[in-house]
Amino acid sequence: MKLATQSVIFLLCWGLLQSAIGAQADRTDAQLKKSSNGFTVVETDKYIIEVPDGWAVGKETPWGARDITPKTGPGQLGAMTAGPTKAGWDQLYKTSLFFIKQEEPGTETPFRTGKTKHGYDSMSFDVKNKDGFFNRRYTLIRNTAGNVLALSIRIPSPEAEKTFGEMFKHMVDTAKLKPL
Repeated sequence: MKLATQSVIFLLCWGLLQSAIGAQADRTDAQLKKSSNGFTVVETDKYIIEVPDGWAVGKETPWGARDITPKTGPGQLGAMTAGPTKAGWDQLYKTSLFFIKQEEPGTETPFRTGKTKHGYDSMSFDVKNKDGFFNRRYTLIRNTAGNVLALSIRIPSPEAEKTFGEMFKHMVDTAKLKPL
């Protein structure tokens, strides 16, 4: 099974290293709670996000990756954790693109920095596929301790861009990193 979060697999290296040295303690899987706004709250020991109701939330891999998929049809959301890291946005962007382009070639936008609704530093960029459609979006958020949550979306078609874009925006807007 191909993980949607492979698109942000650069964090795999940190996660594997943490696993190898025992930095990642045994975790419970995500707790899911329906909210009243058409979304489900996904709570793990490291973060909280909201995803569309009815989407399947996969188990977290040993390197911190999780797929979130619709009941039917194409498209995926992804979440991956890493950290702490002192790498700057330039390095995280370059590393991300190395793995993203191995999964599927594309043309990236320059990254944009900002703050999330919850005040986390963030870095976002998009990748255009061979057909000229920006089918992949990425947002990385980081807390003051250097822990990173990488969020991604794979949009199945230009016709689905508005709907999937709104779902991704909601996931980013609701993302919270838990203190470790």
